[in-house]
Amino acid sequence: MAQTERPASITCARCGAEKSVGRSGPVPTYCSAACRAALGYERARRDGRYEAILAEARQRSAQDRLNAAKPCPYCATPMDGPRRVQCGAVACKRRYHADRQIARSRLIKESTGAWPHRQYADQQRQYEAQRRAEQAHWRIRYPEVAALSDARRRLLKGQARTAESFAPRDVHVRDGWICQLCHLPVDPALRWPDVLSASVDHVIPLARGGMHSLTNVQCAHLGCNSRKGDRESTDVTGRRQS
Repeated sequence: MAQTERPASITCARCGAEKSVGRSGPVPTYCSAACRAALGYERARRDGRYEAILAEARQRSAQDRLNAAKPCPYCATPMDGPRRVQCGAVACKRRYHADRQIARSRLIKESTGAWPHRQYADQQRQYEAQRRAEQAHWRIRYPEVAALSDARRRLLKGQARTAESFAPRDVHVRDGWICQLCHLPVDPALRWPDVLSASVDHVIPLARGGMHSLTNVQCAHLGCNSRKGDRESTDVTGRRQS
């Protein structure tokens, strides 16, 4: 029996490309594994096997999700994911994260003996006290700038063209010790440079031509007065007062 001669190259049964054949092993029919897989996919699409397998897989996945479904602990909506802890609604997300934060706070309370927000408040107060002790007020650090600022303010008061004289306490008592910028009480016991201490604010700033008179001044926290600057009278949210 005559031995069949081994071809030197073959033509791919799918794409028609030429492919060289080695000296050993079976003679290939396709140029690559990708062509062989693509031809199998095309045949499965033509005879309907692909759609049948896909529909079966989808039905099996839907049944698996149905079997693993559980109600949302917040709104009782069925959840098809076995690893989900809430349904995904905005309200449920908020309640879930709130519960996590409460559980974390309780764990910290059990381990340290104090609630975390109180620990943070104590740490913040300690930091502020340390910062005030280490870093002096700008008037102490920069006396030349403070002197120039005071001279400019005295000049503006002199240019206000008014002879009316009053004490800051008269303004505070008239306004009931209520800050007219943030509308919160002012503690008379606090002293400068505490940001919550009492100060006199000019409704129309002197730099904008305002008068140094009782009709143009109001009670304000030192911090609120500083944030306002030389703008017209506004509250702490930036809304213009009527």
